[in-house]
Amino acid sequence: MRRQSRSPGLLLQVFAMAAALALSACDSPRTSAPPPPQVSPQANLDEYCKTQHGQPRVERVSEHVWVALGHDLANVVMIATPAGKVIVDAGSSPGRARAMRQALEQAAGPGPVLSLVFTHSHIDHIGGASVWADKDTPIWATDEFTPHLLKQYSLFMPAETARGSRQFGLHAPPELLPCSALGQRMDPQTTRETGALLPTRTFSGSQALEFGGVEIRLFSAPGETHDHLAVWVPGDRALIPGDDFYAAFPNLYTLRGTSPRPVEGWIRSLDAMRAFAPEHLVPCHTNPMHGREVVGQALTNYRDAIQWLLNEVVRRANQGQDAQTIAHEVSLLPRLAELPYLAQTYGQLDWSARAIYDNYLGWFDGRPDTLYPLAPGEAADREIGLMGGPEKVLGLARLALEQKDPRWALHLLAKLKQSGLAQGEAAGQVKAALAQACQETALTTANTNGRGYLLETAWELGGGKAETARPAPRAELTQRIPLDYIMQMLARRLDPAKAMEAHESLGLVFPDEGRRYTLTVRRGLAQVHDGEPLPGDPAPLAVMTLAGADLRGLVTGQEGVAALVAKGRISLDGPLTDTLRFWMRFERQSGG
Repeated sequence: MRRQSRSPGLLLQVFAMAAALALSACDSPRTSAPPPPQVSPQANLDEYCKTQHGQPRVERVSEHVWVALGHDLANVVMIATPAGKVIVDAGSSPGRARAMRQALEQAAGPGPVLSLVFTHSHIDHIGGASVWADKDTPIWATDEFTPHLLKQYSLFMPAETARGSRQFGLHAPPELLPCSALGQRMDPQTTRETGALLPTRTFSGSQALEFGGVEIRLFSAPGETHDHLAVWVPGDRALIPGDDFYAAFPNLYTLRGTSPRPVEGWIRSLDAMRAFAPEHLVPCHTNPMHGREVVGQALTNYRDAIQWLLNEVVRRANQGQDAQTIAHEVSLLPRLAELPYLAQTYGQLDWSARAIYDNYLGWFDGRPDTLYPLAPGEAADREIGLMGGPEKVLGLARLALEQKDPRWALHLLAKLKQSGLAQGEAAGQVKAALAQACQETALTTANTNGRGYLLETAWELGGGKAETARPAPRAELTQRIPLDYIMQMLARRLDPAKAMEAHESLGLVFPDEGRRYTLTVRRGLAQVHDGEPLPGDPAPLAVMTLAGADLRGLVTGQEGVAALVAKGRISLDGPLTDTLRFWMRFERQSGG
């Protein structure tokens, strides 16, 4: 077919008409559409908390599946069978677990708890375990559960506890932080009381269970954690994805700090869930979803969002972009960004992008200036000088706060504090302004992790004391921690300042567990060896013989060496005075 030619004159007329219409629209506001109303982050957060959490309640999901919502940071799911109940996740603390147990039993009827299932080892899912399980109740989890729990809640416990209390805004005013995006805010009592228990039954891959004729399948689903599992109730076509799905962008990186989350494994886990074609989706945070098409599309979109971000980081890194640039520029596909269950109210794209970059490529992002940087304080000192000195910078920060630019104020004040140039009264003024900048920056975001962290930091700058210690674990938990791990915990408790000149060994024998160790202090370090001393290590100054349970009590701060010796629970071959001196080099710390 012959293509018709277009007249240049006609095209010019079209462009002229379009330009005239555009100018007319600018000159005539009465005929233009009003701009869409701007919704504040606070209003967004208030609405999110209302719709996703609401009042404490119990919902029946399907014939056998019930869920307690709005009581806690995490939901508790009950699978009611003719023989009794199977509980999936236990709540964050005994107090909240008791309220959820009462509500579930009132709704679904009483009955024995036949088994407890942990979807993963985060404290908001296991802290109420003692309310549901007695010493004979089977507790199911994956094989990776205990190593993951001990790693995340021991090695960096004080740091993670302090950062976690900030992330959840433990002391933030409820009107500014009405909820966590995942549920009701963490109960401060959780930091003082725990009912966490270790699993008694573990598996790898998948595990089929049956109670009262109701089939339940557990399967490994790495994502939120490496030890994660999901639960499938085939008769009800109900899927419990744990924390691999909730109504917010997934937390691919957590501000409290943790090892990199298995992003590719998370994608594969979601695809495995899609294969079931579930009709009910019962997350362990936020509301259930129903309908095969609705659930399938949600799981698909969720995995697509994770894969898109992973792909973007890989593409941009291969183009030579550094981590900061990637984090600043990355965005979701428009078709995904508009979905309410992918809103950045919990996870955040830029944090996740940095974590993915670091997980795959490490801390160095190719910028030569980061190879040999100045010490942070020195760099800040010089930069403050270039900006006119501390008084000038403090004035600029106050001006930024007046002009509603709190992020710039926060940047300036953090630099000024780091420099150490503000002294005396000026240091107090910087601290007060920094608290204000943190609070005002917090109110610019609906992300509850970022908002909570900034509000809690402002509270600390105002004189509040950060949480750094978790509650002492229950004896039922500590007595089941492997002895090898307890010995490594002990070695990390060495106070280097008390051991810089020491080179001594102590033997520890545990007849009840058939184990013998040599604990050596070598000029600021502690070494654990399974068996006799290594070549070059000194012979033990004494040998302590005791029960494994007593060592666990020592390491968790529930007992002292002198007290155990006095009670006759330690048999000592060697001088008591030297043994106590050796032991005093190790910090006694509760909640380990």
